[in-house]
Amino acid sequence: MKKTIAVIFALLSAAVFAGMNDLLITFSTPGVDKYADGKEVLEGERYALFFTDAEGKLGEEPVLVYRTKAAGRCTPVLFIIDEKVAEEKYKDGTWGVYLLDTRDFEKNANGDELADDPEVGEKLEYSVKALATDAKTIVKKSMDSASATVAVSSDSFDIPKPTVTAIKVEGAYVYVTVKDIVPCLEYTLKSGSDVQNFAVPEGVEKDASSTVKEITLAVPKKEGAQFFKVTTK
Repeated sequence: MKKTIAVIFALLSAAVFAGMNDLLITFSTPGVDKYADGKEVLEGERYALFFTDAEGKLGEEPVLVYRTKAAGRCTPVLFIIDEKVAEEKYKDGTWGVYLLDTRDFEKNANGDELADDPEVGEKLEYSVKALATDAKTIVKKSMDSASATVAVSSDSFDIPKPTVTAIKVEGAYVYVTVKDIVPCLEYTLKSGSDVQNFAVPEGVEKDASSTVKEITLAVPKKEGAQFFKVTTK
């Protein structure tokens, strides 16, 4: 109880220094928030405030980014946007807070490390994002809350559909190159004799040296026609 009161007091204290017409949005999640692969969100992960314009177009870059102080949830944060900036860039539209997956799988294959903060002028790299709350709001002259009532689940993420960019036959194998890959998910190749009959064949291998955004899957070549479909495990 004392900790909760201290957090509320800290947010209110920060609000005192905001301008009268600044946009003020408080946010938090109850937890346990999870990534698309089902793992618990790491301490220090980014929760970001995005703006959607009046035509429903979501901004490509976050307006503000917060690094949570605890694992598995977004600790309370107060997003403050200067009234002049809000009037010039964010006059009409809605706001939403998203959980970003900024794990660096090149530094740690298990996804136990986050990407470093970007240098000044550089973009924050993240693989996928998930809306952390259904609450979207436009704040004009008062503090508003967009806090979530439920945790971010693994199926909340907007996962891009993998796209086959190349198919090559070499020796006894067929190699299928796929882009738009999410690094935290495992992908496999299904094959069949027609488009209605797919099964995971024996001997499917993933190129371990592939980059995050593109992988190559290999499957033993069979006689006759083969159709392929890339799926997540």
